[in-house]
Amino acid sequence: MMEEESQYSLMVGMMYLFNAMFGLGILALPKAFADAGWLTSSVILALAMVMSYITVTFLIEVMASANARVVWNRKSDSYKENEIKLKENILVPEKRREEPTHQKTFYSELLSKCLCCCYLPDDPKPSVFDINELLSLTDLTKMYFNTVGDLLSRITLMLGIYGSLAMFLTMAPFSLAELFCNIPRCTGESNYTVIYLDENRCWGPISKSNAYRIFLAGFVFLIGPFVFFSIQKNKFIQILATTISFSVFCIIFVVAFHLLATGHGKGNPSLANFGALPNLFGACSLAAVSHATLPQIIPPIQNKAYLGFGIAIVFIVVGTLYALLSLTIMFTFENEKIQTIVLLNFLDCSVAPGVFFIYFLGLYTTFKVSAIFPLNAVTLRDNLWAMFSPFQCSHIWIVERLIFPILTILPPIVIAMVTENIEVIVGVTGSYAATIIQFVIPPLLVFFSRRDTHEKFGPSVHIKFASPFQHNLWIIIVIIFAVFALITVTILYITHQS
Repeated sequence: MMEEESQYSLMVGMMYLFNAMFGLGILALPKAFADAGWLTSSVILALAMVMSYITVTFLIEVMASANARVVWNRKSDSYKENEIKLKENILVPEKRREEPTHQKTFYSELLSKCLCCCYLPDDPKPSVFDINELLSLTDLTKMYFNTVGDLLSRITLMLGIYGSLAMFLTMAPFSLAELFCNIPRCTGESNYTVIYLDENRCWGPISKSNAYRIFLAGFVFLIGPFVFFSIQKNKFIQILATTISFSVFCIIFVVAFHLLATGHGKGNPSLANFGALPNLFGACSLAAVSHATLPQIIPPIQNKAYLGFGIAIVFIVVGTLYALLSLTIMFTFENEKIQTIVLLNFLDCSVAPGVFFIYFLGLYTTFKVSAIFPLNAVTLRDNLWAMFSPFQCSHIWIVERLIFPILTILPPIVIAMVTENIEVIVGVTGSYAATIIQFVIPPLLVFFSRRDTHEKFGPSVHIKFASPFQHNLWIIIVIIFAVFALITVTILYITHQS
């Protein structure tokens, strides 16, 4: 049960979710849109967002069912303990000591009814399905998958989050080094260097490579300590990051619309280009990944009465921002001049209104990573602890509070220190792992959790926070989409390698 002082409002919780979803993938989406055509891109993005929303509702239902199962086991254990104490302290005739099977079944059914059938959908009273227990994604897979499925899910989760953390620790100092080592001057030409040259100097004798490591150390020193605390401790970072995200994209929209209104728009996007479909599909399918962090975000929300409505609003806002930004960029810049990281198109005094805006836009990557990194780091730390929780040593304070956070953050730091080019590692672990975490694990979890819940509480039980997509056909559709996503990611990877 969450303590009241460690909780936050629904609005703050939705900011966590917004930052988890509206990640750095948005920076690469406009280029994928431009290559594939505006109609094809819009359809694929809408399809990917709908599928992601379905799997988020699946995962929330699984969290509610898992909470009910935890409470069920707790109440059952308490009932058994009280029964044992009564048998030990009260002299009962030998014939009454062994309860008939039908009597035990009656007690089980009575306990089930008392636990879950005591509320209506709009009833404000506490329910056994309230999401109050802090259960990681590893806890959920352990609860509902068999040994092999649980192991594969854990490996996928670890690879995905470790790859993401390594990418974040590389992107933030790299963007800072590029921004502050290349002082922008209003010459009308872009001064942002995309190619990282180790021999380039930054400040006097300090090379860009050393500047990168200085910024990396500073980032770890400022943001790294959040991995030692709960996810609620970086609440103000999430609020700040959300504000900056909207500010950055307001600037981009205003600048782009100004260029279009003054006749400087040079974009002429095609209607459809099916040759670029794998790249577009890979970018869109990863546009709303928040599933690994969701079990950490939802439980601390104090009032979950409008949780489903809030999540739907976040998806609508994120999808709308994705579409508006990508379509606006397509009609503003020529297709071949749209950069892979779209912010590079605005780091130019002939486009941005001044040096201040160039720096503000250039710092967006660092601001965004500062919000996403703690979410993923705390998620990984909690999942690591859940993996080793059966061992008694994992419950020792120094192990739980120090060793696991260090194990979380140390490998990505080492990777980021030795290299700033981890495209292959992140491409394989990130794309595959993110697709599996988003489109494979949630539908399988909800299938097994529904079967388990119906066995324990009866087929007519009403699950609070249940997904509106109850038919098994939705599970099949999401799995088919996942297979298609994995195939397109594989095609994209092979194409890039060749």
